[in-house]
Amino acid sequence: MSLMNLAPLRVIPKQALQILKKLEELEIVGANLTRLENNALVGLGKLEVLRLNHCNIGALQGKGLQGLPRLKKIDFSYNELKNIPNGIFKGKRSVKLLDLSYNNFTKLDNKYFSDLNQMTWCNISHNQINNLGRNPFARNSVMGWLSLSHNLITKLETRTMRSMRFLRRLFLSDNLIEKIPRGIFSTMGRIGTIDLSRNKLTEVEEHAFEDLQYLEVVDLSSNQIHTVKTYAFLDLFLVAINISHNQIHTFEEESFVNTINITSLDLSYNNISMIPKGAFPGERSYMTELLLMYNNISDLSHIPLHFPGIKLLNISYNRLEVIPRKVFPIKLYELHTIDASHNRLNTIGRSVFGGLFSIRHIDFSYNNLTELVGSIFGTIPTVLSVNLSHNRIRKISRGIFASLASLRYLYLGNNEISDLFLIPQSLNYLHLQNNNISYIRPGSTWPQMNALLYMDLDNNNLGDSLEGGTFQYLNSLRNLGLRNNSITVPPWQALGDLQTLQYLYLDHNKIQNLTRGAFGRLPVVFEITLAHNGMTNISKQSFEGLLQLLKLNLSHNVLYHIPNEAFRGCVSMQSIDLSHNHLNKVDNGTHGLFDDLRSIRHINVSHNNFGTVSKKMFPYHKWIPYNVQSVDLSYNRMPVLTKNLLIGLQKVRKLNLSHNILNEIRPSVMGNLTQLEVLDLSYNELEALGNTVFGQGRKLKELYLQHNDLISVPAHVFMTNPNLTYLDLSDNNFHYYYESFVPRVTNGTTVKFTNNPLECDCALRRVRAWLDTWLGSETWDDLVCAKPLHLANRTLPNIAEEELRCSDDRRAREKYQVNPDLRFRLMGEKPSDLVHLDVSWYVTTREDVGGFRVTVFNSTSGKEVTRSNVTYDARRMTLNQVPRGRYRVCIGTTDSRDTIRALQPAQCHQFNISRACILTTSFLTLIITLTITLTLTL
Repeated sequence: MSLMNLAPLRVIPKQALQILKKLEELEIVGANLTRLENNALVGLGKLEVLRLNHCNIGALQGKGLQGLPRLKKIDFSYNELKNIPNGIFKGKRSVKLLDLSYNNFTKLDNKYFSDLNQMTWCNISHNQINNLGRNPFARNSVMGWLSLSHNLITKLETRTMRSMRFLRRLFLSDNLIEKIPRGIFSTMGRIGTIDLSRNKLTEVEEHAFEDLQYLEVVDLSSNQIHTVKTYAFLDLFLVAINISHNQIHTFEEESFVNTINITSLDLSYNNISMIPKGAFPGERSYMTELLLMYNNISDLSHIPLHFPGIKLLNISYNRLEVIPRKVFPIKLYELHTIDASHNRLNTIGRSVFGGLFSIRHIDFSYNNLTELVGSIFGTIPTVLSVNLSHNRIRKISRGIFASLASLRYLYLGNNEISDLFLIPQSLNYLHLQNNNISYIRPGSTWPQMNALLYMDLDNNNLGDSLEGGTFQYLNSLRNLGLRNNSITVPPWQALGDLQTLQYLYLDHNKIQNLTRGAFGRLPVVFEITLAHNGMTNISKQSFEGLLQLLKLNLSHNVLYHIPNEAFRGCVSMQSIDLSHNHLNKVDNGTHGLFDDLRSIRHINVSHNNFGTVSKKMFPYHKWIPYNVQSVDLSYNRMPVLTKNLLIGLQKVRKLNLSHNILNEIRPSVMGNLTQLEVLDLSYNELEALGNTVFGQGRKLKELYLQHNDLISVPAHVFMTNPNLTYLDLSDNNFHYYYESFVPRVTNGTTVKFTNNPLECDCALRRVRAWLDTWLGSETWDDLVCAKPLHLANRTLPNIAEEELRCSDDRRAREKYQVNPDLRFRLMGEKPSDLVHLDVSWYVTTREDVGGFRVTVFNSTSGKEVTRSNVTYDARRMTLNQVPRGRYRVCIGTTDSRDTIRALQPAQCHQFNISRACILTTSFLTLIITLTITLTLTL
């Protein structure tokens, strides 16, 4: 049971709760109790969970929890408690959870928790505790979880933790602790988590963490630690140690002794410049992950790396300048990742990685390397990826990567490379973007056997140097990036060797002219991009030989004209982008540019100069099943849409005509696009749409008409389409909200009506009533009234139904009435004709309704016959004493304060009673008695 936001509640309602004998959980939030009285909850014998949060409780009385023998969880968080009275927990041996967080405790007394000897979970965080006392948890020997974080604790004493032998999780973060006493955790044989982050520790003392066999996490981050002393970590196993965000610069000898398989040692964000080898003596002190990011390490040889079990080494964001030879003194069989990115590396020793038998990933990006010579990588058989991007590499030995038999990914982008090198046969992805490559030697650059799938040569200086044989032997290449290389002629001779090429990117070059067969024969190419080339001319059959071309991008060029047959042979093309050009025509009157594209699906000719849609603009032939599905004609100069739009677009599903100068749409143009699902006519100059414009299309789902000059639309036509889910009419000149929108809007259809000079009248009452029942009413805040004056600039959700008035005959119609609090439940063929008066009703509002007042009037005389008050849970009333006749029954409502609410016309109904009143038992007895008496007298 939850009682939320009860600000006026000053005491716990004893009498109201006493009847809830079987209540198991009670939650009171937001009250103003100030204190918990004695016997406040007596009678709730089965209560197991008690939560009193945000109740301003400043004091607990000694018998405040009297009569709650089964209590298991107590939550007094977010109050003003400063102490706990003696005996309040007496007899509460079942309590296992206690939450006193977010209070005002300043100390912990020894007697606070002495009666809770079965407590396993305790949260006293976010208080002002500066004194833990001698041993506040002396009798809580089974405690498993304890949080004292976010307090003012300055010191820890060994006796404080002495009795908690079974403690698993201890949180002491965000305090003022300056020192960890020696052996303070020694009695916690089962401790798993120790969190001392965000304190004021300056050193990790000797024997601070010793022989804790079950320890899993030690968090000492965000302190002021500068030294890790001898034997600070001793005899630990499979523990994650976090000492990041400190000021560590010194590790004493034997700091980590017999720390077998530290899962993660995080030393990032410190001032470490070196770690003595003696800090990790022997072979039994090692870690799986060593994190040394954001330190002051300048030479990797200053860091001990004799750890046989290390798997990940991260030394990024340091000052490394050299990785010397033999930096790894032993053979490391498990190290798989080295991250030395974001340093100052300029030298890598020979055969540095020779002893790494499982290395998979090497990252030396964002350094100062200028050359890769010698045998830096050697013959590592396991490496999968090498990242050397964002350096200053100018020179690379030809065979430096050739012996990496398993290399899959090689990143050399953003360097100053001018000459290529031999790649290993296993390489799949080669990144060479943003370099100075100006020439690729034909015939001898690539190995005869290779597995290269992807090559990025963007932003180089290749120009027109690509000639026949340049890509010889790349028999599996699928993706080739040649963007921004100052290419003026498509390198068809070089591309001729790439018979498996599928994606070719030539954007941002200087290809101004495409001649016939400009790309040669590429039998399986799927996509070619030629955007941003300044192209002015495309010849006939320029794309001949590209039988499998699916997608072509010619956007952002200077094309004024494209001849017919330019795309002849592209029978598989599905998408073409001609946007951002200067085209005004794509046909010659008898044949169209797209006629050769038998498989075309998507056409984008936006941002051009089209003034009209001609008959042959889109492909159509009665014997060829063209299937154009989406067309983008936005940002052109079309004033009128004629029936020419229908030719070739019978199957179009998405049509974008926004940002034109449309002021007229001829009848039945849109209506005959029977497959159309999304239509965008926004940002035009339309003033009105006739009933015949859209016809009877049933598949339209989204219609965008915003930012026009519309004063009327065929609303009934739109609403008869059952599939329409979104209609945007914002930023137009509509004065009235169409009544036909109301039933669809209340069933989930979105109609946007923002920024219209809307006159808010009774036609909006049904919508306003529906908003009261819908949780998403805030989305209607953009519907603002312009008229009448008393509603101007007010949003619809903030206007009451009664304020939406009509001055014409509509105000008498039922559908324009204010939504009633209830309605009669009328059943049968003649629901108003009854044998005796029996009425039922149902509530239709979410307003405050606390009861009903049923009044019966004689329709003939107008006099009140009877009146009854009914509780809220009633929905039916039978009045047997009402005789035959015509009656008007009105059911009013009262709120929770017994105030009478306004009676609406729909809350009254006329009934015809056809039978006399039913005789009661006492009346029949009286008649029988009189009859017998008269008989005996006679």
